[in-house]
Amino acid sequence: MNDEFDDLDRALFALPLEVPPAGLRESILRATVYAPRAAEPAFRQWEVVLIGSLLALAAWLLVVFSGQPRYAVELSADATMVVRAFADTTTLAWLAAGGSVAFWFTIVNPSALRIPLRIGRR
Repeated sequence: MNDEFDDLDRALFALPLEVPPAGLRESILRATVYAPRAAEPAFRQWEVVLIGSLLALAAWLLVVFSGQPRYAVELSADATMVVRAFADTTTLAWLAAGGSVAFWFTIVNPSALRIPLRIGRR
């Protein structure tokens, strides 16, 4: 093999280089070093663990209590009341009105519904 790369090095260094576009360095710095910090997660790890544990406990209690005859009757009656409440035309009309108002505010001012991000600690 050829261990002499002097000729190749001289040929490469003799190539003409293009002038970089104006503002290239600034745009690279803006995209890397000066880029805004990524948004922090909505919940911390301990909050996720706590919420998950509470939901698991609630699901377990629901299964346990629905197996008991006296609680199953109450649970069935409560579920029937909730279904009937949401099947009522007045409730559906209020839900539709609230949804349309929220949709309208989203169209008119979309930044109104954004959750403010925490700024870095100072």
